[in-house]
Amino acid sequence: MVGDEKEGLKYIEQAFNLNPDVAPDIHLWLGRAYHMNAEFNDAIDEYLLYKNTLDAKKLAKQEKLIDWYIEQCNNGIELKDKELHVIITNLGEGVNSPYPEYSPVFAPYDSIVYYTSRRPSEFNQRRNIYLDDDYYEDIYYTSYKNGRWHEPALFPKPVNSRGNDASVAINPYGTEIIIRRGVGKGTFYLARRKTDDKWRKPKEVINRINRKGSMETTLTFSHDSTVVYFVSDRPGGYGGKDIWMVQRKGLNTWSKPKNLGPVINTPFDEEGVFLTQNDSVLYFASRGHNSMGGYDIFRSYKLPDGRWTEPENLVFGINTPEDDLFIFVNQDGRTGYFTSSGHDGYGDLDIFDFFFYTPKPSFLQDAEHSLLAFKNIPINEITLEPPVPIKTLRMTVVKGVVTEYGTNKPLNATIEIVDNETQEPVQVIRTNATTGEYIVMLPSGKNYGMSVNAPGHMFHSENFNIPEAQEYTEIEKDIQLMPIDPGSKIVLRNVFFDVNSANLKPESYPELNRLAEILKRYPGIVVEISGHTDNTGSLQYNMKLSQRRAESVVMYLISQGVPASAMVAKGYGPTQPIAPNDTPEGRAKNRRVEVKVLVNPYSTGSQNTQQMPGTNQ
Repeated sequence: MVGDEKEGLKYIEQAFNLNPDVAPDIHLWLGRAYHMNAEFNDAIDEYLLYKNTLDAKKLAKQEKLIDWYIEQCNNGIELKDKELHVIITNLGEGVNSPYPEYSPVFAPYDSIVYYTSRRPSEFNQRRNIYLDDDYYEDIYYTSYKNGRWHEPALFPKPVNSRGNDASVAINPYGTEIIIRRGVGKGTFYLARRKTDDKWRKPKEVINRINRKGSMETTLTFSHDSTVVYFVSDRPGGYGGKDIWMVQRKGLNTWSKPKNLGPVINTPFDEEGVFLTQNDSVLYFASRGHNSMGGYDIFRSYKLPDGRWTEPENLVFGINTPEDDLFIFVNQDGRTGYFTSSGHDGYGDLDIFDFFFYTPKPSFLQDAEHSLLAFKNIPINEITLEPPVPIKTLRMTVVKGVVTEYGTNKPLNATIEIVDNETQEPVQVIRTNATTGEYIVMLPSGKNYGMSVNAPGHMFHSENFNIPEAQEYTEIEKDIQLMPIDPGSKIVLRNVFFDVNSANLKPESYPELNRLAEILKRYPGIVVEISGHTDNTGSLQYNMKLSQRRAESVVMYLISQGVPASAMVAKGYGPTQPIAPNDTPEGRAKNRRVEVKVLVNPYSTGSQNTQQMPGTNQ
């Protein structure tokens, strides 16, 4: 084993010093031991000596392997000279064990690290004889409090089972986790949280990715959930496990998997794919490229034309001659987690965290600035260095709580994000079933519509027009949904018209389609569709314009199957402002379309006083 070679260097040296002919492969053993201890020059010497001891037949069989080891050592010599500026820490005993721990994923909302371990557990006291005779995989979780990592807990049933269950990805607020299951080959499943301590049974996800007879191991989503990068050993790759991608074509349909090509993939294995928050940097591990031994972690930048740059090694300090993989980079770009067997640990693969201490360091900065440091190098002085260009994170994060109006009861709601330009849904999430909390991430440069829906309630909509230059921003947005009772009213924030016109823009269709579905779901309901303007222009003109806009909405809803008897169009012009008309922002708020419930025969709320269509309230 690699660990034996690393720890056994002094014993192999002692045996050789006592008897240089102690074994025919002694120079190979010495080469591997020096290699694993990062003594690359000595390793090369021993590999060359070993080649000289081989006869023609053995040389033909082993020359390619030995030359590959020598190439890794030359890579290590070059990478070892890079500038070093990172601190690496083992997560400690308990989290790590003598057994393999790997694949850490982090849920920022509740600060929990989920990871995979192959230690014996209450679910698994048996070994996987189909794969490598280690114990089956289980998922654990831990959190950092009061200066230490807490004793990990075993993920409860039904997420963990008697077979292999491995952590793959988790959404930012910890309500959905993707796992990999399988005795030999792996398949991706999704589990959703029911309450704080209960989860629903995992279900197979994205059939375009899961392929019978193939091993799928890790995946990562783009921020709008329209692209998935994943690792698979399916046919059609460049050798071993490769990185592939699929793109969302509709709400539940995906494109045919596409291999990322020879710039990223090699004849060797790739593993542990991870995409950063701005979708522009892809991290992964590989046994190819300029690895110094085992898996090394690499990163590649996405170019404006969609191509990926030549992967760069994260250099000595994080990478070692042994296995280093499964990196997870936090949103700040300075901290995160990875798995390694090459750093001091408790046995086999361990989980480590990292922290950059140089001024404004980031995993997202330009490729020529290396910021890695080996943890054992003493820090005597930290001096200010010249500023370096940073790839800015351009994203808006919207988070808050969804509750019921009047009762403040948390709601288990669905939130749909739509690209208003393409009219395509780009993200669908659910709020936390217990707390009503949610968080969505919106990359800059697009106009988004957000719709919040819960059974028995009017939906709520928001519009986010995020400029291309918008840098990282957080928006707190608590939302209250109105029960569908007479008098309940909502603003359609994603209904748009041409200037001084009643012609609906196509960007309005997703919002109006949602309204149509609600009205068709409750036969007998009657609503008022009202148009409103600001006070610019004459009262007569604005009254007519608002009436025509309300009628345009009604006509579109009729075209979508809503009975004409379910709607009343009413134009109010500037007579019902919701904001002062003395600022552009206030006038923009006043230019709106509203929906008010007049009659709902299904209503059970306190406002259930049915009115005839057309009456005001």
